Amino acid sequence: MKSIYKYLKNELILHINIWSFLSILVSLIIFIPILLIITNFNIESENWIHIKENLLTSYICSTLYLILGVGIISTIIGVGCAWFVTCYNFYGRKYIEWILILPMTIPTYIAAYSYYDILEIFNPFFIWSRNIIGLQQTILFESILIYIIVIILFSFVLYPYVYLATKASLLIQGSRIIEAANTLGIPTNKLLLKVIIPVVRPAIIAGTSLVVMETLNDYAAVEYFGISTLTIGIFRAWFGMYDVASALKLSSVLISFVFIVLIFEKYYRKKAKYYNKGGESTLRRISIGKKKGYMIFIFCLTPVLFGFLIPVGRLLTWMLWSNVSLDNFNLGVITFNTIAISFASAIVIVFLAYLINFIKNYFNNDVCKKISHLAILGYSMPGAIIAIGILKLSSSINAIIPLMLIGSIFGLIFSYVVRFFAVAWQPIDSSMEKLSGNISHASRTLNVKPIKSLANINFPILKKPLLIACLIVFIDISKELPLTLILRPFNFDTLATFTYDLVNQAQFFQSSIPSLIIILISLPAILIINKQVNKGI
Repeated sequence: MKSIYKYLKNELILHINIWSFLSILVSLIIFIPILLIITNFNIESENWIHIKENLLTSYICSTLYLILGVGIISTIIGVGCAWFVTCYNFYGRKYIEWILILPMTIPTYIAAYSYYDILEIFNPFFIWSRNIIGLQQTILFESILIYIIVIILFSFVLYPYVYLATKASLLIQGSRIIEAANTLGIPTNKLLLKVIIPVVRPAIIAGTSLVVMETLNDYAAVEYFGISTLTIGIFRAWFGMYDVASALKLSSVLISFVFIVLIFEKYYRKKAKYYNKGGESTLRRISIGKKKGYMIFIFCLTPVLFGFLIPVGRLLTWMLWSNVSLDNFNLGVITFNTIAISFASAIVIVFLAYLINFIKNYFNNDVCKKISHLAILGYSMPGAIIAIGILKLSSSINAIIPLMLIGSIFGLIFSYVVRFFAVAWQPIDSSMEKLSGNISHASRTLNVKPIKSLANINFPILKKPLLIACLIVFIDISKELPLTLILRPFNFDTLATFTYDLVNQAQFFQSSIPSLIIILISLPAILIINKQVNKGI
């Protein structure tokens, strides 16, 4: 007890100031919606008994199948492609290196819509199966096939998260790894499994975790293919049964998945302590024959083909050959809404992440450091869960003061802050430690005022990392669907919600235009990010 008191006295009381207080306050505000979900899952509900007995197992199994399948395949594709383009010379490598990131511009739901008629290819097989094997077996085959299609589709769209993380790590450490392996006489065919993967494991795990989080967050794609995940269950309980209590209980189950992923990531990243402390050296790529080069080219091109080229090709075909007319839709307004809300939210999120990181480093307050980590939990939560948390927060606030949080632009931006704060936090935090970690301490030692150090010293050094963080957040928000769908103001549409509404009305051809605009908005940002990764920034 005395030790706890001493700790609080030293860290919280003696070192507290207006800056530290501001950091703690902002972090706690961002964390409150998540806390409300965790603390309210015990609310009783009559529908919960039915859900628990008849649906919960199906929700859990479907979710588990998806995250395991997508996680494994995305990791194989992402690591393989990063390894080939970084460490080998082969035909078309320079082009492949750039186009491999293109699927990142396509949200999973748009990719799903572009393959809306894929099951029709298997209709002759289903007819034969019903006549020869039986109806029940055919239904089982169809169900398995849908899972396979969705897993592969998700993997082809989400693998860039693993690819970029692994590639960045290889560019920093790859040359020294290969040189050391050659010195030790390790054969080239064993280099990947024996040396590379153990060394870049933290980056692989980080990328795979992002893939799993994105899979857990998806709503529209799994809804379209009829897969009942926990996210689907939350939507059904909330909007189908109007039962927030059951939605909260399902959210608590989904949160348990999230915490398992986070614990797994933290454990294995902590175990992997491979760092390159020395300066960078030029990576000498391995030369291979034409036959192997063509095989690698095909391997790297395949996910781009199915994850980007075919979906975009189909969208373009729908737009050009179907006489689509959107004269009755305010597409210009919707596009402006998307860009404006994404840009404004990205600026707010990056500013808050930069501010809290600066305070954490400048004052070196242990309490601020620990509490700030609460704010980054939002990205690990699907949008549907965060929406429920903000709904609970809004109800609590309205009981005290009439503050419009739900159904307002302010509430929507706040929800984005909760959801995507970690996206900006991670690159800013790592860059601040690498580029300006000692500068903050030096500024304090020299009695440079915090505001001056924040604006005139740290900011010029961190301009590129801040830009990258802003671009990443912008892309994520412009593609976000579940959170926007639930919390958007009345008569406020983004390109994501507009596309979703059109598809729900079976207007696939009309949905091609807003889908393509989403891709076009994301494309420049993705190319800039890849350019910076290639530079090692």
